[in-house]
Amino acid sequence: MKAILIRVGIDQSYGHWNAPCNPDSLDYVYVPIPQDRPNEKQYEKYYSNTSIPALQSFSNRNATSVKLPDHLHDKRMHLDPDFDHLTYGDTDNRGRRLLDFIEDDLVVFYSSLRSIHDDASLIYSLIGLYVIQSIDRVEDVPENKFDTNAHTRYLENTSSDIIVRAKSNLSGRFEKYIPIGEFRNRSYRVKEDILEEWGGLSVKDGWIQRSVAPPLFLEPEKFMSWLKQRSPSLVASNR
Repeated sequence: MKAILIRVGIDQSYGHWNAPCNPDSLDYVYVPIPQDRPNEKQYEKYYSNTSIPALQSFSNRNATSVKLPDHLHDKRMHLDPDFDHLTYGDTDNRGRRLLDFIEDDLVVFYSSLRSIHDDASLIYSLIGLYVIQSIDRVEDVPENKFDTNAHTRYLENTSSDIIVRAKSNLSGRFEKYIPIGEFRNRSYRVKEDILEEWGGLSVKDGWIQRSVAPPLFLEPEKFMSWLKQRSPSLVASNR
């Protein structure tokens, strides 16, 4: 088995904002990064369609008020991963490691969320898991599946981009986030005890920042054992 840890979701580098979370309930909102490139007209995805309603629902559930920043209201979002369709896309450069993956290997997603109780506190957390069904290049995706991933929605897509499709019932967004990070040695990293239980990552000291080479789990079976103990509920939905 192979497994890779991929950072997704809006943050200070991509969107200048962090999606909210509630440490008391582990409730959160998945908010994708912004996208400057236009999509085919019928495939456009805007924050106003998905993220604003999701943030309103979160606010109602958690007796708070979290609103999308004004600078994002009229923006396209790069909806990737797309949990509605259980897909994930990446460029040939950043996603090259995925070409060595096969059916039943794992893609694990994490995000940097911001606590509603302490706006200075970032909570690095797992938010989803894909058990791979197939991996294709964009050039091999049929037109009737173009609206299932951000990389096939582009008005001018890149044929060498990579699309991962995941197995239903085994894959999805976590209903509740799973915190994994802490700030140490001048950076956010996987907590030392969690890193040990996972069997390590292919980066020094559990470093979890955006990277052109997402880290691999050194012992995926250990990670899966750790994850199963937490029994995350999977939802095939972006909100």
